[in-house]
Amino acid sequence: MTALLQTLLDGVTSAAIFAAIGVAFNVIYRSGRVFNIAQGELLMLATFVSILLLDLGLSPWVVFPVTMGIMAAVGLTIERLVLRKLIGRSELSLFISTLGVLLVLNGLTIVLLGGESRLFPAVLGTARFEIGGVQVNVSAVIGAAIVLVTVLAVGAFFGRTRMGLAMTAVAEDHQIARSMGIDVGRSMALSWVLAGAISTIAVLAYMGGRTVSPDVSAIALIALPVVLLAGVETIVGVIAAAVIVGVGQAAAARWLDPATAGGASVLFPFVLMLAILMIRPQGLFGWKRVARL
Repeated sequence: MTALLQTLLDGVTSAAIFAAIGVAFNVIYRSGRVFNIAQGELLMLATFVSILLLDLGLSPWVVFPVTMGIMAAVGLTIERLVLRKLIGRSELSLFISTLGVLLVLNGLTIVLLGGESRLFPAVLGTARFEIGGVQVNVSAVIGAAIVLVTVLAVGAFFGRTRMGLAMTAVAEDHQIARSMGIDVGRSMALSWVLAGAISTIAVLAYMGGRTVSPDVSAIALIALPVVLLAGVETIVGVIAAAVIVGVGQAAAARWLDPATAGGASVLFPFVLMLAILMIRPQGLFGWKRVARL
């Protein structure tokens, strides 16, 4: 019973990073039908910018707002220089453009900030305690709470504010949105600003006390099944999908990895994603679309 409870707790807390990255994916897609494959590189850049500022001796409570501002500016720059000129183009064109952004950000981060591994300071502390044999990592719980509040706030923004609803309309059709008087460029710019800021929140919630390197962006690959499992349009649904993947991966790591040389926990998110998509191509919480042929 203790092992089961520990697995559930580990899965729920590890789901925080998947939820944060997944929401960043969905914010951009829901606001412009752009599947941003470079989201992992935004996470990597936010991580190394935070480390650079922390190395200067700045307080974490100064570093993270500053990093959030920097990443918001990076997101805005990407939208202005790359995506703004592609408004109205096909989803494939937009996807390929983000692939180019991925390669550029990866190269710039390695060149400017170095390619070596670094220890990220435990900014949320290292406190632990035990309840009935279950080890509770306080920083992981705090991080999960931060992500939960962020996701709910973003969901409320898209579902209850005029600007959020306008951004959703942009994703349906750029040209129709323009004809309705919606500023498509501003909506897409705001979505990239939000994605950059959310990347910093993901760093705060998850990276503390971990050794990080430029391949930290690979975490976004595990977040992809979360996005597709939830549905690329949903915001709050990402929470449920992240918990499903996080708990399932933790269970696979505990009980199946010893017999599979660590492969079960790696494969689980992708196997689950494929199984669900065969039944519900739009994901568990995605929008079912009807198209006139």
